[in-house]
Amino acid sequence: MQYVVTSAEMRRCDQNTSEHFGMDSKVLMERAALAVAARIGEWKTCQETTRALRALVAFGHGNNGGDGVAVGRILAQHGYQVTFMAVGEGGVYSELTRQQMDIVRAYGYEIDTFSNIRENKSQMDWDIIVDAMFGIGCNRPLEYEYEQAVKLIDNIKKIRRNELLVCAVDMPSGISADDGKVCGVAVHADVTVTFNFAKVGQVMYPGCDYTGKLYVEDAGITQAGFLGEIPGAFLYDETAAELLPGRAAYGNKSTFGRILIVAGSSEISGACTLCATTCYRSGAGMVRIFTAKENRETIQTMLPEALLDTYTADTGEENLTRTCTALRKAMKWSSALCIGPGIGTDTVAHAILETVLREYTHSIVLDADALNLIAEDETLQKLASEYSDSEKWVIMTPHVAEFARLYGSTVAACKDHILAWPRELAEKYHCTVICKDARTVVAGAQNSQIYLNVSGNSGMATAGSGDVLTGLLGALSVCGEDGFKIACMGSYLHGLAGNLAAREYGEYYMLAGDIMKALQQVLPEK
Repeated sequence: MQYVVTSAEMRRCDQNTSEHFGMDSKVLMERAALAVAARIGEWKTCQETTRALRALVAFGHGNNGGDGVAVGRILAQHGYQVTFMAVGEGGVYSELTRQQMDIVRAYGYEIDTFSNIRENKSQMDWDIIVDAMFGIGCNRPLEYEYEQAVKLIDNIKKIRRNELLVCAVDMPSGISADDGKVCGVAVHADVTVTFNFAKVGQVMYPGCDYTGKLYVEDAGITQAGFLGEIPGAFLYDETAAELLPGRAAYGNKSTFGRILIVAGSSEISGACTLCATTCYRSGAGMVRIFTAKENRETIQTMLPEALLDTYTADTGEENLTRTCTALRKAMKWSSALCIGPGIGTDTVAHAILETVLREYTHSIVLDADALNLIAEDETLQKLASEYSDSEKWVIMTPHVAEFARLYGSTVAACKDHILAWPRELAEKYHCTVICKDARTVVAGAQNSQIYLNVSGNSGMATAGSGDVLTGLLGALSVCGEDGFKIACMGSYLHGLAGNLAAREYGEYYMLAGDIMKALQQVLPEK
């Protein structure tokens, strides 16, 4: 697990490290600069040239500028031809940056201005550009020289292409460290070297596209600097074996869970098959499928291991009573329940979901059409919000369009508030919400943190991918963790499987079933 921090959290940790623990800020800056220079050195070793490489250091007035100046000094002392470019004439430099500028001048290096560089230097003059204009301090659209400097750097990048390395110090200038949004214009870095903790803006889109390859380096600041006030976001980087509890050697099929899958309709069979098969393939001991009668032959052929109950689509009162009676029997048998993939939103589906929310006594995963039904019906909303208690939890798994329906907003607005609104929805329904998008965000009603999932790829935006996740969550429901932890683990493992599937088939070619198959390589053997 790694913390992912905002600008305010990083500043607080930095300040505490200096003031509470007594670490000298100049020492921390030197360590940061050495880390950046080392990464640039690694790139240099891959270049087939013996000439001295030329580096342009673009620095601003804040402490990030001091980091950049120190990087430039170290590079110059290692034989690089370095040009120091001060951006933002007339501004007041921070004390640390001013000190670094004095050190550079004492060594005999000159510091030039942006205007002079732009007017008198060829854009072919540099092999390396070090971006140290803003770091984590960008929170408004760039203007004046800063905007012009960003455009100059990107223009050089277009001309030089693969011959140029753009290395951002801490953050690409123009990217908000708090959410990854572009502040008007931003530097497209090839490499970003950040310090001690990844920043939210380096993880979320579009910021991660501007970050390039991210290196998180130790500059002497540790989580002790938070003084017990932990950051609001985290991500996983562990293996599945490190996350999941081992399977008990003395267990039986009941030990590993009896999962009821309520999925599929008269027109959709794939959803329940994918969901149930994934559930089995992810370690569930027994799986029971409750679905429309039209799916019987398909399921018995493709998944003979599953128990099966079916119902008809007749909306008459007698059939609804018969359907709910059969559902109650299946619910009594199960230890956890997944409902929603492909069930539709008709009267029968509504009756099934209402019965589950009124009468079920164990934990639930709500997906797809179950979420659409809840979004449209106040009675279901009330039942869903009152479901969770100390003995059972609810996980909702909306993609961003389903999330927008539940939240009562637009997709665009939900994307814009994807770091905040999942928590609000989780609080409303007293549940855990997995908001699925290019970066999935997991929030729980009883959790102060959110989880940012960095596994996965664009190939997972394919029909059935969510059904695979729901089945995986069902299987994980018996691992002894709460709903929030299960949701985080499931999202991460699902993404890891997606990455393996993309590696084998390609993001264009892969199917949801490929994600399910790849779980074999992701899940631990013990």
